Amino acid sequence: TYGSPNSRREFTQGEVETRLLELVFRLLKRGPVDLIAHRGTLQRALQVLTGQIDCPMIGSSYVKSEVAVYRECGYCIDEVLIAGSVPGKAALGNGRYIRVYGKGDRVPVDRGHSSRITLSAFMSRPDDPVLEYSDVAYRVALSDHADFEGTLQYILATGAKYVITDNTRGGNGVRLALEIKSRLGLAARPSSNQASREWGA
Repeated sequence: TYGSPNSRREFTQGEVETRLLELVFRLLKRGPVDLIAHRGTLQRALQVLTGQIDCPMIGSSYVKSEVAVYRECGYCIDEVLIAGSVPGKAALGNGRYIRVYGKGDRVPVDRGHSSRITLSAFMSRPDDPVLEYSDVAYRVALSDHADFEGTLQYILATGAKYVITDNTRGGNGVRLALEIKSRLGLAARPSSNQASREWGA
């Protein structure tokens, strides 16, 4: 994903998690917070928030069932309540709650008084993982992709002698293969974009 030398982060993912937590704390003082992300990224964010916030998390029955699977597999994630099943304002922490939206959930256009945090699995800026659109709308780069340096470190750690980079999506496959050769001294080439049955495809 980040096969170019220009794709370097100046922050750690631990720092991103701290920034996310601080942002949620700050926004909850004003009212509800909408948290929007794809599968995997959403559950990671819920892990970060678990045990740190004192308010309910509300989502669709689909998000609730996904979280249940994560919990059954040992992930420490607070329970997600189903939207519409929570009676009374007191049960919603007097206006302090987090609505979580996963892939396929319809995010309302009119959010009322809530703030919105969209989580991205991709890097936004190299120097800051938080992008502020307005005082109620943010994007946080909670990525599980390694940046360029992390990718090179991973390749070294595998002990690989020959590397084929992914060149199928028009990314940085060619550039990464060249960098692996020059920086690590390993044999490398980009993958072919031709259809082949060599690997059972």
